Amino acid sequence: MLKYGPVSSHFDFDSTGKRRGFIDLNHSDDRHAFSLIRLPVGIISGKPGPTLLITAGNHGDEYEGQVICNRIMQDISPEHLTGRIILLPALNLPAVRARTRVSPLDNGNMNRSFPGHPDNGPTAAIAGFVNQHLIPMADVILDFHSGGTATKYIDCGYLCWGADDHLNQANLILADAFGADFTMLQNIDGTGGDFDTAAYQQATRFLSCELGGMGSLSPTSVATGLSGVYGILNYLGMYTLNATSFPPKETRLIDVGNDMSHITSAHDGLASWDIALGQTVKTGDPLATIYHSHNVGEILAEIHSPQDGIVAVQRRNPLVEAGDHLFMICRQIDRSTHC
Repeated sequence: MLKYGPVSSHFDFDSTGKRRGFIDLNHSDDRHAFSLIRLPVGIISGKPGPTLLITAGNHGDEYEGQVICNRIMQDISPEHLTGRIILLPALNLPAVRARTRVSPLDNGNMNRSFPGHPDNGPTAAIAGFVNQHLIPMADVILDFHSGGTATKYIDCGYLCWGADDHLNQANLILADAFGADFTMLQNIDGTGGDFDTAAYQQATRFLSCELGGMGSLSPTSVATGLSGVYGILNYLGMYTLNATSFPPKETRLIDVGNDMSHITSAHDGLASWDIALGQTVKTGDPLATIYHSHNVGEILAEIHSPQDGIVAVQRRNPLVEAGDHLFMICRQIDRSTHC
């Protein structure tokens, strides 16, 4: 049995074949006084080889990765696999059930809870189980995200960059194997509590991604994510039946660190977009108009781009309050500075 605080599992991670089971969270409240909270896990294990851990539902209102995990479990047979795929489609199951970003049990954000703690609530305990038991099992980790209910992202990889140049380059190769047009690049500062950093600190190859969002399910984004999984499997030599269909592609790196801009409303009002997600903009281009919510036709603000770049994230709801971000604009990074 694997155990970390209130989280445990009797699931067989080691035998060959295809199996389904659970990781159990023991949490007592009004709803769960006589229950376990069972996080679903699946495994496909073939001939000896690398282990790929695929996770989704880190945030509960992000659906593309959850569907992709189910598709992979359905479509890949152990007979055609070299290595092992571990699938956790609902990493923060309480949030998935509630269709929320954070857990209703403790308001915990899974991607701010690593490396975890056994006594700081259920979200930190799940993160600790992953950190102690699952990251060490994996040669490569792929963590699926989307824009959730609040935003929509361009379909992209998401790469954390730290002090280990060898690991950085290995992760950049994963991003190319995933094959999205863009990959967001974020420097690790060690304070975020995110899954990416936890894996980096264990020298484990890791790629996150952002696919779609707005609380819905995009078939195009699902297709991008599935293609990315097969691209990584092909690169690792784990599944070569359709390798020619998913060739690696040199992804375009975009900066989500210091060299980007959040476009933020200074007013309560109704925002009218002048640009679209994925569009390239120049400094001074019109981005949005904020109208007064009650005085018909009154313009509160006309917003223009403060920089050149790509519209990488767009807000879902045009009814905004002061402080709400409307867009995120990112500059493309010269790959030669990171290769």
